[in-house]
Amino acid sequence: MIAWAPCSDEPAARRRRQHVTHPYHELMPEQRLPIIGSSGDPAPIETVLGGALRAAGLTVVMERWEPRPHQLGEAIGRLRSREYLGAVVIAPHKERATSLVGGLSEDAKVSGALNLVVRGDARLSGHNTDVDGIRAGLSAILPKVRGKWPRTAVVLGAGGGARAAVSVLIGSGFQHIAVFNRHLHKAEALVGDLAKVARHMELRARPWHETILEAELGRAGLVIDASGLGADEAAVAVPPEALPERLYVLDLALHRASTPLMREAQARGATVANGQVSFLAAQAASFRLLTGADAPAAVLRSALDTALGLPQGETAVVGD
Repeated sequence: MIAWAPCSDEPAARRRRQHVTHPYHELMPEQRLPIIGSSGDPAPIETVLGGALRAAGLTVVMERWEPRPHQLGEAIGRLRSREYLGAVVIAPHKERATSLVGGLSEDAKVSGALNLVVRGDARLSGHNTDVDGIRAGLSAILPKVRGKWPRTAVVLGAGGGARAAVSVLIGSGFQHIAVFNRHLHKAEALVGDLAKVARHMELRARPWHETILEAELGRAGLVIDASGLGADEAAVAVPPEALPERLYVLDLALHRASTPLMREAQARGATVANGQVSFLAAQAASFRLLTGADAPAAVLRSALDTALGLPQGETAVVGD
């Protein structure tokens, strides 16, 4: 495991730092942007967000911290030093980190999670740009007129992506949302945390049993897969026979252009998107919060192609 506060004499390879530099970096103060967490693959964030910062002429060192839960408060506290631009927060710390910063954006408050900490002059602020990503993903597949959006949804998963998804659906006027997770207590925790902003609609945690899932899918207009199963080519998140016709499907899997769920849904007339649109939008929002400027969209997309090992121009953008 990589220590969250590496010693200065630790070998550079072990520290796994990515330097984001500029030809005139000697004229600019170097700042640090740690990625805090231990689950998942942070490499696309390093490549994409780092590439955008480099294109903006900033000199930033991105490094990975892996604090244990009891060390998270100390890790967040270090970000108050002027050498830090902020931090990216990944699983498993997105929820707990909300209580460790000075203020939260509305999206972070509603979702109960953050994925970005920005250091201001007086305090640390927490933001959830996963929410921006979900909004972009839905805009890519749902009708342009909000009034024509479906009102019933199934969300698979109960992690940070699922929290962002449910918070967006609540704010978008959905009337029934069923949250499925292999561990029911995690879905129940998500629903319990968001219940205060869901009084106008039905938000339920459901056990991941085939008959229950099939019943919920039968009345759903939208499915968001935030379970991570789309990363496994052999895994099928939903039994194909349970999928109704003409669904809208957003699968947050990043590394695949198409997942088994997407293909099965498309065969039944669904409109689908993978997680690339959402990821790019989330990184663009993070860039804007860190720098105060709009992100270079072409740089973000090219960097994601590189991170995923794809030919240039292969990743999705909103409107593709």
